[in-house]
Amino acid sequence: MTEGALLNDRYQLQEKLGSGGMADVYLARDELLERNVAIKVLRKDYSANEKFKEQFFLEAKSAANLSHSNIVTVHDAGEADGLLYIVMEHVPGKDLKQLIRERGRFSIEQGIPLMIQACAGVGYAHRAGLVHCDIKPHNMLVTKDMRLKVTDFGIARALESIKPGEKNDVVWGSPLYFSPEQAAGESPTPASDVYSLGIVMYELLSGTPPFTASTADELARLHISGRPVPISEYVPDIPSALEEIVMKVLSKEPAARYRTGDQLGRVLQKIWHHARPCASTNTTACFTCCDYPAT
Repeated sequence: MTEGALLNDRYQLQEKLGSGGMADVYLARDELLERNVAIKVLRKDYSANEKFKEQFFLEAKSAANLSHSNIVTVHDAGEADGLLYIVMEHVPGKDLKQLIRERGRFSIEQGIPLMIQACAGVGYAHRAGLVHCDIKPHNMLVTKDMRLKVTDFGIARALESIKPGEKNDVVWGSPLYFSPEQAAGESPTPASDVYSLGIVMYELLSGTPPFTASTADELARLHISGRPVPISEYVPDIPSALEEIVMKVLSKEPAARYRTGDQLGRVLQKIWHHARPCASTNTTACFTCCDYPAT
């Protein structure tokens, strides 16, 4: 598939926005509805797998039923020239991973509102009975006015239809961000998404993920049994209540975390709601003068 191609006599591919292990993403023009869209075109080896194809359309249908301001809307899905594609709203901006690379890290005042938005989108999906399974900053798009939208719901679940021997590290999950239970090969739950949100929050505020390694196997081992460096070692002025939340979310046992994205979001929202100008610290927001529980 190349720029300028017309998919199914409707979508005119304009320019490539990005490329990954399993798909290319294009800015396109929907000639029927006269609007810009983003189209993810899957690589041929995935499009040719019948089990994956069947699950892909089921997951696309589920994702298309999600309607939330913090979730990228799915408009359509189809097949053209033997390649599967999914049509989504076009979100002008950058993904969160790009922004972290550019900035190094976000301040608490900048980062927490973004995480609250991510939790809102993921929590809405949890209420609808969907687990994302591949939460990572690459799947969070941020506009210039700092509106965050989560994308790629269902893609990781569709990959579960492929036999284990046909999976590879590039596309099966994201070892930097998946939960201990995913690392152990177990089925993910909403609490697994919460763990991944915690990894993103740790990286957003500190500039680095809590676990890094040269291989996926080593990363899996660290998620299962490794102890993360306290985030306060990277961010000495982080409020203790916020650090407690981060460490709770990174618990190895799912039952020790918040159960859903909504629960985590409410805790972060409570902290943010109570943040206020503080005379004693002379900062724009105060998290430390009062005791806000992390549970």
